[in-house]
Amino acid sequence: MPKSKPPRRKRPRHVVSRTRSLLDFYDDLERITAQAEREAEALAAKVPPAELAIMRATCAENRRIFAEGRAELLAPSRTPVLDRLATEARKRAK
Repeated sequence: MPKSKPPRRKRPRHVVSRTRSLLDFYDDLERITAQAEREAEALAAKVPPAELAIMRATCAENRRIFAEGRAELLAPSRTPVLDRLATEARKRAK
């Protein structure tokens, strides 16, 4: 009688690697925004001033949002005791 395979353990990704990938994501968004801004500035002579102002404002708003997201990722936890207890409970469950 063949033995059944044990269930596969779904290991959660390490928090540090998740944070790193999110920071890389924000870096990519920042790079795309900078590229769009450079392209808009290169076409400044052909674009109406109102549209150019909207594009600049949009890029500035995007940068602000990216900075807030990055700061939130790097901020220390607001619930360190709960985080520690949850980590200990997960370790005991294994």
